[in-house]
Amino acid sequence: MDGIHDMGGMHGFGPVDRHNDYTFRADWQRRAFGVVEALAGVVPFNSDTFRRALERISADESLRHSYFERWVMATETLLLEAGLVNENELKTGKKEFDADMTNRSPIGPQVLIEAFIAGASLEFPSDSQPARFKVGQSVRVTVNAPKDHTRVPRYLRGRVGTVTHDSGVFQFADTVAAGKGQCPQHCYTIAFPARSLWGESAEAGETINADLWESYLEPV
Repeated sequence: MDGIHDMGGMHGFGPVDRHNDYTFRADWQRRAFGVVEALAGVVPFNSDTFRRALERISADESLRHSYFERWVMATETLLLEAGLVNENELKTGKKEFDADMTNRSPIGPQVLIEAFIAGASLEFPSDSQPARFKVGQSVRVTVNAPKDHTRVPRYLRGRVGTVTHDSGVFQFADTVAAGKGQCPQHCYTIAFPARSLWGESAEAGETINADLWESYLEPV
């Protein structure tokens, strides 16, 4: 999905702040983070469907709101789509009906804490899917403007790079976000000459590396 969230290569938004310490700057941000993570197990949603909800925020709304404000807005969208709240409840903060919790299992805080600490692997056995490309092979990123979630940035589409690493088989974020299943496939590290992306303004000899799923690539 193309939108304001895909800002790579866009001009006019000022320099990237590379010194952000990623700490909460207000208590409401800390609460927002906790609420969103707790609701993920009840609604339910995952990181890919959450990103898809973020991407559906209009450009003007996205630019007017801060990072954690957009988190809240995306979660409201997911709650509405799940039928757990209505628009008036979100506006007033007052419950108007009891949500149907059938087949919904609330996750306790201790389970969430343990999950954050332990993490989870989304990798499939490396031999579960044949690899279409090999290290050293030249590939081109497909030219596609999807109407749904995608992890391939616009500035890479149509560009030619070289496979430098096969990371293994993982679930495909695009199909997971759209509710179309895991569609496991290989994910590769692709190296692109910086000047092939940014022109003469890029430093000579510099390389841009990107991790891309197989569905994004075609042989040269």
